[in-house]
Amino acid sequence: MKIKHTLNCCAAFFVAFSLLGVGRVWAVDLPHISQSKIRLSIPPGESRYGEITVENPSIDPRSMKLYMEDWYYTIGADGTKEFAPPGTLATSAVPWISFSPSEITIPPFGKQKIGYSVKVPADAKGSRYASLFFENLAGKFGGQAGQVGASVDVIIRIASLFYIEVEGTVTRAAEISNISVTRQNNNRPLIIEAAFNNTGSVDLQTASTFDIMDKNGMVVARGEFNDVYTFPSDKGLLKARWKEEIPEGIYDLIITMDLGKAQAEAGFKRGPVITKEARISIGPDGEVQSLGDLH
Repeated sequence: MKIKHTLNCCAAFFVAFSLLGVGRVWAVDLPHISQSKIRLSIPPGESRYGEITVENPSIDPRSMKLYMEDWYYTIGADGTKEFAPPGTLATSAVPWISFSPSEITIPPFGKQKIGYSVKVPADAKGSRYASLFFENLAGKFGGQAGQVGASVDVIIRIASLFYIEVEGTVTRAAEISNISVTRQNNNRPLIIEAAFNNTGSVDLQTASTFDIMDKNGMVVARGEFNDVYTFPSDKGLLKARWKEEIPEGIYDLIITMDLGKAQAEAGFKRGPVITKEARISIGPDGEVQSLGDLH
């Protein structure tokens, strides 16, 4: 029996199994890369250059092969990523990226620098994405010759993700719609949901909050929505909860969304902030009796 395990991560892990009464445990020291995310804004027709440093924390040498793939966010918009063959997606930046070398052997506790360049075509617009994988066969062990046994191959691959914006051609925009606020009574949390649609031309990682205010402008509830991760034209769902009691009355619900969280974390100019307001009516038992959009 042969077991193969592929990891897309940068944290240490353990593989353990028992077969025919023999237990084995093996720990792997994973390589480290200096940049797991590379976000660049490049004018049409220009190039940018950089380096990624790979470190080997193991007592053994590491041989690795390097290759590129496309990537995208899955339908849930929760940040989960899927990968595809290079150049197959409309959002692929693979044709724009070169790197060297394509194979490396890093000595124990050593380092290796990988040079890359990104060349943006003169007629390019919007944004493109790619992943540079570093993959190696980390280890192998198994039964002795002539005996029934098992062997395990652990294939480790870690990635640097490229986010390429064509400077001067991207828009960060989104729509919030289909707001719903529900709670049957005070024994259940208030659930706030809204549909999110990335209507711009670049990836968006949102940071969103809600405030519920009474007629005097006092905040009676405040909280955060889940982050949503999207490529252009992707959709997601914002969802938040409030467990405390809200007295009977009419309130304004204000949803505030920062569209440039990921860009700000990378040192880019902060993205636009959009708001959406609605009016809600809370009944005597804490239930939501009505909901209406303000704008």
